Amino acid sequence: MSTGDKELIIRAADSSDLQAILEIQMNAFEVYTNLIAAEQIPPLNESLAEVQIDFKRKSILVASRGGKIVGSVRYQINLGVCVFERLSVDPMYQQQGIGQQLVRKVEGLAVLQAHKIYLETGLLAAELIKFYSGLGYSGEAVLKNHYGNFDWIVFSKFFESKADV
Repeated sequence: MSTGDKELIIRAADSSDLQAILEIQMNAFEVYTNLIAAEQIPPLNESLAEVQIDFKRKSILVASRGGKIVGSVRYQINLGVCVFERLSVDPMYQQQGIGQQLVRKVEGLAVLQAHKIYLETGLLAAELIKFYSGLGYSGEAVLKNHYGNFDWIVFSKFFESKADV
């Protein structure tokens, strides 16, 4: 059976998921160390204690297949803007639409309370720029010498109605 044969379930994370979330995040972001140093990649420097703090302050979704967590995303909504971050998919499960489904789930929840959704990603990560552009996000700004002293790009999408999701 291939990794794509079981139904994908997206649900709110619970506290027992946090270690798996951190491990998947570390594995997913490791690929970017060929572009910049690991110290410059915030998701690679996060501790379990920091994930636990985010669990208390933000919403976290996990994607699971066959009972195994294979992806996650964190988000929060403030003043009508949804900010999402740490979109992570286990490298063994990438290129199967899991990241896209996690983003779409966040959008579906955010549109109820937000008029805009926002994220930041490294400007050097061309495949992520293509991914977010393909989901309808527009580049809004470049943040020079931002996290880790390298350039980031801000992507956003405005919701005009609930039908936009």
